[in-house]
Amino acid sequence: METVNSSPNKSVSSSFASKVKALLMRAWRERWSEQQWGIHLKTVVNSSNSESKDLPEILLQQALVGPNPNALIIGYLKHTVLSQMIAPCSALGLIQKYDDISKPYCTIGLIELTEAIACNISVTSGMESSVVLCKCLQQTLHWLMMCVLQSLKAMKDSQQQQEYISIIDAASLAAHHIADNPTVQALLYVAMSEDQDNYRDYEQSVINVRGTLSQSLSDVLPSQTKQKVGTALQTLSKVQDMALPSQALCEVSNLGICPTINTLVTLEALLNPSSDVQPFTDQLCVSERLLHLPRSTLYTEIIRACFMGLNNCADSPDELKWAAFTYIKLPQVLRYMKQQSPNQEIGEDLFQGIRDLMNSVPLLDLVEIKLKCECLKYLIGEFSKNDLLDKTQAQLLINKRSTESATKIETSSQSSLILILRNEQQLSRIIKGLSNFSHLDSGKESATLDNADSSKTPSDLMSLLCLLMSGRNLEFILAGASCTGKLQSLASKLVKINEFAKQTQGEMGKMAQTRTMLFDTSFLMLCHISQVYGLEVISPSPEYSDSFFVQWATRCLPEDGKYKCIDNFTPTDQSKVDLLIQHLLSGMDINKLNITRMNEYCLNFPLALQEILIAWEHGAISADTIKMIIEVIKNKMCCIPVVLCAWLCSYISMIPDKAREKPLQMIQMLQTSALNPDPDLNYNERYALMTPILQKLINDILPVSRRVNYTNYVPSDKLPSQVMDECIKGVFRLGWLDVKAVQTLEYLLNLCGSDWFCDRCIEDVEETECRPVKRSKSSSLEPQLTLDSEGFNFDFLTAKEDGETSPTFDTKDPLNKALANLMRLMNALSQDSQVSPRMSFIISFVQEAINCGSHNAKFILQFMPPQMVSNLLKSVQGVLDNRNILQICDLSTSIGRKVASQAICQNSRLKGPANSA
Repeated sequence: METVNSSPNKSVSSSFASKVKALLMRAWRERWSEQQWGIHLKTVVNSSNSESKDLPEILLQQALVGPNPNALIIGYLKHTVLSQMIAPCSALGLIQKYDDISKPYCTIGLIELTEAIACNISVTSGMESSVVLCKCLQQTLHWLMMCVLQSLKAMKDSQQQQEYISIIDAASLAAHHIADNPTVQALLYVAMSEDQDNYRDYEQSVINVRGTLSQSLSDVLPSQTKQKVGTALQTLSKVQDMALPSQALCEVSNLGICPTINTLVTLEALLNPSSDVQPFTDQLCVSERLLHLPRSTLYTEIIRACFMGLNNCADSPDELKWAAFTYIKLPQVLRYMKQQSPNQEIGEDLFQGIRDLMNSVPLLDLVEIKLKCECLKYLIGEFSKNDLLDKTQAQLLINKRSTESATKIETSSQSSLILILRNEQQLSRIIKGLSNFSHLDSGKESATLDNADSSKTPSDLMSLLCLLMSGRNLEFILAGASCTGKLQSLASKLVKINEFAKQTQGEMGKMAQTRTMLFDTSFLMLCHISQVYGLEVISPSPEYSDSFFVQWATRCLPEDGKYKCIDNFTPTDQSKVDLLIQHLLSGMDINKLNITRMNEYCLNFPLALQEILIAWEHGAISADTIKMIIEVIKNKMCCIPVVLCAWLCSYISMIPDKAREKPLQMIQMLQTSALNPDPDLNYNERYALMTPILQKLINDILPVSRRVNYTNYVPSDKLPSQVMDECIKGVFRLGWLDVKAVQTLEYLLNLCGSDWFCDRCIEDVEETECRPVKRSKSSSLEPQLTLDSEGFNFDFLTAKEDGETSPTFDTKDPLNKALANLMRLMNALSQDSQVSPRMSFIISFVQEAINCGSHNAKFILQFMPPQMVSNLLKSVQGVLDNRNILQICDLSTSIGRKVASQAICQNSRLKGPANSA
């Protein structure tokens, strides 16, 4: 590179130069504005048309005479370029020859001028000018990177470090602003193929800047400057993102999966675990007829859906629902289907269905590894127990699976599958044990625990409930009960026990403690059932509609993250509320209060806590006193923290954010374990059951950072539209909706509303192009599809530049002929001035070809006539983005690069200024 003022490219007419210099002198004396300069300059240029091309060189020489650039002349030059009196590329080409960084202020002035021109450049329509623009932008960025690189090197041996830092800052910002533009990025991608040698030099300069920046000057270069250079380098790297992906966008490899059956099974397993098998079986049979599925294929799809659910939900709360459905409810479903079709032998179809499923060896192996159990073997065993398979068939299948399995799994006794089956066998005995106390009439004032069945004692009942609470026993039992239709029966026994235990009847000592623990434990179990399986499991029977728990849960317990009205928490007696407050402030044991019914604690405590909270907010009570009160509350009963958290959540949901601090602190205190619990009251088991109840209760009211087991479906660094795009693409890639995708879509629907959700669904499906293209009903289309394929030639596809090899096609290949005929027809239709369904088909076809991956796209689009891209952009503005254009055009040919650069410029003009996204 040479400096501009030392060696001009050619001689300049002295007369024209003299006129321009005289005009500059006059402009300087009279302090013309840029507009005045432009008006007078146009007169001089019009009188010397043949010499006007020398204008930028003249102005640039005069601007760089001294150590500092002449700001007035630089401004005139910028106005001259932006008003299109001279070509931007000629001005940028002259600037790129300047490499004298020993005059840093001149360099900075040129960098700022370059940024002003390149960021506001006007694209043109000619093929030649658009390709020139590609090369000019690439060389401009190359020059900016060289300014950065030379300044970095000069800083090591110079005292003018601040001046060089200013050059680096200006050049980095200019490179970022120029390249951070989709149009520029697309044109740079064309330039990469147009002049590969120059582009390699440009890439090398970028690599050198990155290497110099990381290896030296760590102490000299300010962090802000480093950040600016890094941002510029990152922006320049976006050019590579324009490349066509090698893999197809919507490559579906799981075509064997039936999404309808999979969805039905998933809904039944996760959302309707306690429903009757008859409606679900009817849905399966209807789907079987509509989809024309053989019965053996139906069985394959049902069992496959179960194993896919087990795989996706392993080690999650839904694992037990899937295990219970697969091993307990599914045999009932198949047995019901057998009863509905007595003339059809289910054994052979089920046998064949399982044999077909065994072809999915990776799926079966993965599930068995995750669940640590021979899952298919146990499922076959359950089918055999229910007379769905005979022993010979079962053994054949087990032997086949053992032979084909890629891994040998030893079944763990702690596998969820084993525990589900084991607890399901004990379920009848558990319900019978609870039934021994359910005959007590809580409505009779004389009823006590003493008149219960003599075969059981209150301590035995409490021991049974504690056994249910220990470990994960309750989860396994409830999962089994939901699939066997016994969950409502189990819940009704707990409601009956809770109703009876709420009456103290003046009992003292051990008896009173047992009654309190029965009330507390049954309350917690019912809360857990309501949260996991829904309140409708507990409240369908009129017999229990007036029970305390059903009434309280209906009015106060949050459902699906929706908190109840705070007015629902009404006390039974204000005097008892005052008494509670006195005892809490004094630190006395609340069990010593003269309250005869346990439910009165639950009804009066929220109002007592409200008074205490108000006093704390007004400074009448200290934080230490609050801690003491909370400790007293949670020391004995765990149902009280649940009731209070339900009230606090309802209270928090109706107050502004700034008033939530103290209520949230109370919730946090209620969540922690009591400091000195009574070891004889099974506190640890009750606290273990209370903890997940509170977590589900308060999760929606807490800040996201403090939520437990919370799935953030829309991360903070992504927009909802981005999340939905990724979700939809994932669905099409898999070929079916998994549970996570359903939950993500449901969250987006609730977050953004139905209108936004529907609009985005339509846009994503159209962009993804994974839908069948509907045929046009226009009768005029049919005759045009019949072309003389034998007499067709490929001349219109072989446009080439001088010295360029024209593409070759096998004219005898039927596929080549078909594609060429189709492209010829679509090219003719694309010239139609009216937008019709035909145009929509052409656009869909081209976009679908792009989505097929680089190899297939290149094969299909090689038959596309060059002018067809421009026709599509003219017919439907913005239908193809820059990346689509680059993927359509063959950049390895000169004509392809010219078409691409012209289409990109055309696209930019249609969408707005060149620097707009």
